[in-house]
Parts: sequence; C-alpha cells; structure tokens
Amino acid sequence: MRNELTQNQDHSVQQFGEQDARKLVEDMLLSYGKRFTDQWSGLKKGQVIDKFVQKLSGITFEQFNRGLIRLETSGWPPSVNEFKDWCLGKYEYQSHDEAWLQALTYEKQNRSHEINKFAKQAFDEVVKPYGYLGSTDTFYKVYSSVYKRIISEAKERNEADELLEAIAQCGFTGDDPSHKPVTNDIARQQLENLKRKLNVRNREIPKPQKIEVNQAAKRVQNEWPDPFDNPNEYQAMKAKGFNRVGGEV
Repeated sequence: MRNELTQNQDHSVQQFGEQDARKLVEDMLLSYGKRFTDQWSGLKKGQVIDKFVQKLSGITFEQFNRGLIRLETSGWPPSVNEFKDWCLGKYEYQSHDEAWLQALTYEKQNRSHEINKFAKQAFDEVVKPYGYLGSTDTFYKVYSSVYKRIISEAKERNEADELLEAIAQCGFTGDDPSHKPVTNDIARQQLENLKRKLNVRNREIPKPQKIEVNQAAKRVQNEWPDPFDNPNEYQAMKAKGFNRVGGEV
C-alpha cells in the first residue's frame, strides 16, 4: 500500500491534501473492506475523505509516510485520529481491535504468548471478575472499553507501550541426562527429613470399635410354631393361650 500511495508523490509537497486523502481512503477500502465501511457507517465516501483532509491538514510528506509504514502492520483500519498519531509518531499504540486479537491469542495459548503491556493491563481487568476471557460480543465490548480508557490515560501520561515477552513454559521430556532417579529407601528418608523440617507429625488414627452381634438377643424369644409345619404344637400352644416362651410350655 505504501508504495502505491507514495510512488507519485512530489517530495517538495509538504502538506497533506485532498488527493492524498482520496487515495488513502480508496486503499483502506480495498485493504479492509467491510471493517472500514462499518467504521464510517452513515457517511458517504466524499464525507470520509473530507474528514481525513480536515484532521490531517498540515501533515508533511515524511510524517504521512511514517503513518503509512505503521498502517502496513495494522490488521484493523485506524480511526483518523489514530492515523494522525501514527503520522506524528506521538503515540505507538495498538488499536482496540488489535489488542483484542492479541488478548484472545494470549488466553488461547495458556497465557504464555507475547502481548503488549496495555493489552495485558486490559486483559487483567476484564479477566478479574470472570476468571477467563471469552470470545463473545459482550467480552469484546467490555475489553474494548477498558482498553480505550487505558490508552487514553497512557496518552495523558505520555507513556509508551511495549511488547512483553512470552512466558517460558516448564516441561519435562524425560530425556534430561541430569535426572538421576533414587531408590525407594532414599526417597523415603528424604521424605522423613522434609517432614521433620516442616514439623509434620503423622497422627495415629484409632481403629473404630468393632460391634459384635449378640446371637442370644438376635433370636426371637416369643417364637410361635408354624401352623403348617408344626400343626400339633401350634394347636397345643393355642389351647394354652399362646403363653409359651422359648419353646417351653
């Protein structure tokens, strides 16, 4: 994009003009498509060009070229104010969409992927109440709002952004020649030494009381004979008014 925009530029021309704005808008439409048109929803192409002319008037060729270089690395179309900042070299901040994509990658990669400082600050604020960063529209809106506030505060402090390095992950492949396994006796002794060092004492848990079944109590005392199996005994007991206990009349 930069070569197309600058190949016919006259380096003696110092001011940003309508022709530059028109070519810039056309190239951003070609590069970003719907993302760019959604950003300027409700305005006609000529009105968008006028906005760029108004905001970028006074930008020199060198400054304009600086903004184009930054534009080549942007995955999302910048607002006119963001592009002006790129041209002036005043702020080198990611857009909220760039930070959002970076934060999603950071979450997906187990929070070990590289991420910019302010994108990480917004990530931490959003994740704090939820515990994670989701990819829904709700998370996007919350994250974008938080990130814009952080960038606004950083601009007031004139604080630069920076890329944080990825966190190295610990791992064991089993091929480490320095690893020497010990015997069970040595491991047990080391464990005891550690327990003494940490003042860990093993409590002796008493065995629960074993309940024995009383066979005498288990037997039913008032046993009545079965009238079918022992009809005679049943009739005799019946004649005595069922007063027999323990098999004795």
